[in-house]
Amino acid sequence: MFHVDHYAISVKDADKSIDFYKKLNFSLVKDYRAEDSSVRIVHMTNGGFILEMFCYPNSDELPEFVKSLNTDLMVKGSKHMGLWVESLEEASDYLQKNGLLEEKPVISQGRLGRAYFFIKDPDGIFVEIIAKQKS
Repeated sequence: MFHVDHYAISVKDADKSIDFYKKLNFSLVKDYRAEDSSVRIVHMTNGGFILEMFCYPNSDELPEFVKSLNTDLMVKGSKHMGLWVESLEEASDYLQKNGLLEEKPVISQGRLGRAYFFIKDPDGIFVEIIAKQKS
């Protein structure tokens, strides 16, 4: 009955975010701009999943607790988006080559059995890069 449709985030610079997420295999499908420039809403898709971005000209910065997974995960609310890959090593190399990661990440083994690492988008929002679930 229920199926995942979209995940929404707020960003400061829609163009920077669009460029970032394009490098993560998202494609731009909708781009709404209010006539008075009060908001821009963008939809990008990846494999049927929609990432919805709200861009308000005077948006607030991320709260301090959100800047670290150690403090963010303990606060109720949305946390991050996860993107699976076949190879974390290949993903890491690609992200470094494309300027989305400065140095080789530490790959961690999750408590639920999947390896992963995190990157941040241009606004500091965490994106988890996780090994594909084995059947």
